Amino acid sequence: MTDLNPFSKVLQKHAGRAKERLLQNLGKADRTTDEDFDLHVKNFSKQQNAVMRLHKEFKNYYTCLRAMQAARRSLMDTVSELYEPCWDGVEQFLIKTEVSNNNFEEFCEKINCELVAPVGSYLIQFPEYTNKISKRNRKLLDYDNSRHNLQNLETMKKREDTKIAKAKEQLEDARNHFEVINSELHDELPALYDSRVSFFATNLQNLYIAEADFHKQDASLFIEMGGILDKLNEAYKKGAFAEKSRPRSESGTESKLPDLDHFQPKENKSNEKFEDGKVEDRGSEDIKIEENQGQENKFQDDASSCSTNESFPFSTPPTTADRTMNLEMFSEMSAVQEDENSNTESKVEAPPAGYNTLYQVQGTYKYSAEDVDELSFNVGDIINVVAYDDPEEQEEGWLMGVFNGKKGLFPANFTSRI
Repeated sequence: MTDLNPFSKVLQKHAGRAKERLLQNLGKADRTTDEDFDLHVKNFSKQQNAVMRLHKEFKNYYTCLRAMQAARRSLMDTVSELYEPCWDGVEQFLIKTEVSNNNFEEFCEKINCELVAPVGSYLIQFPEYTNKISKRNRKLLDYDNSRHNLQNLETMKKREDTKIAKAKEQLEDARNHFEVINSELHDELPALYDSRVSFFATNLQNLYIAEADFHKQDASLFIEMGGILDKLNEAYKKGAFAEKSRPRSESGTESKLPDLDHFQPKENKSNEKFEDGKVEDRGSEDIKIEENQGQENKFQDDASSCSTNESFPFSTPPTTADRTMNLEMFSEMSAVQEDENSNTESKVEAPPAGYNTLYQVQGTYKYSAEDVDELSFNVGDIINVVAYDDPEEQEEGWLMGVFNGKKGLFPANFTSRI
């Protein structure tokens, strides 16, 4: 019987709260009100929504910075590879590019450590206060219920002093529990609301200082890199790389292209004659000048009508062996092209069954999920974009997709539409 007492008390307390809440909602019982506390709760809710929004934007900003860092590192690596070893200032240029990459990495870490993490820690305390406010409201219901029970006993025609004394004890106990938690919240909620000013100023100050330091270092670094490129361009204008771009033969003489002005094509003697689509072997018969005289005059007339700046290459007619080789090479190239097209088509995933796929996107950057409702993917992965279950939950810059059988959110700027 002793084991049932605690359970019976809890059950009786919940029943009393439900009864009191119902009577208050129906207007048959008055409720204790506190306008000051209601104002504190309103400010608390407004402050919580503001911090949640700021934390979300900081996380999105940090994610975009990481994407920008990956794109910038890829650009710097490409520029470093294209900067030839024989050019002036190559060592300094490579050092500057590496310093630029390190500065961006430090900037991203500073944003995460000084903005995202502190705001997340500040946000953790709000659920605790929410639970405490709910507990205070339950204690208030207990107090109102005890107060109404005592009033009912005192208004009865047949007074029962024992029940009245017990009701007074319950009322005093409920009042004490309520006043303790109510007093704590009256002190804590205004202090929390006042801290918003310092919180807002400190975090934005950290953001702007980090941005200013990073861009100041970046600007100085880029000016120095631009100076290196200016010196490289001046050296090129002075002909510093002219001899390196003109290879000489072993005898020391420069290799020159043939003079096309004095070039005359040799007469081509062919052993084949094309007539009505058939090849006829004529042996080594000489070509007569009289037969080609009309064609030479025609070529001279056409050449005289063209611009002097244009030149037309002369080539001998292809032989049967050349045509056969060209046909074989064309067949091989067509086969290779068909294989590449088939391989490309096989990489595209079929839309998953059971989902209404809107379109497909391909990962352009690697992304690791930060929450359980997000997707992780690598560069080149195909993701099927589907509609949100609830359009009101749609977040700007985020898409809902299905990848490897899992449905979740992912950032749109990490992908490109196929």
